Amino acid sequence: MTREPMVSRTVLLPIDLYRQIADYADAHEISWSAAVRRLAEAQLPVEKAFPFDV
Repeated sequence: MTREPMVSRTVLLPIDLYRQIADYADAHEISWSAAVRRLAEAQLPVEKAFPFDV
């Protein structure tokens, strides 16, 4: 079985953006990391247009 390595990253971002991502994650009942991944994969603008319906 092939195992993928664990990757950890630290990213600094404005607290307002952090809260918006957290609100999006809560609204879609997904983790914060999954919300960031989903938004990044969709290449959506991260502004005041939450919640996105991806």
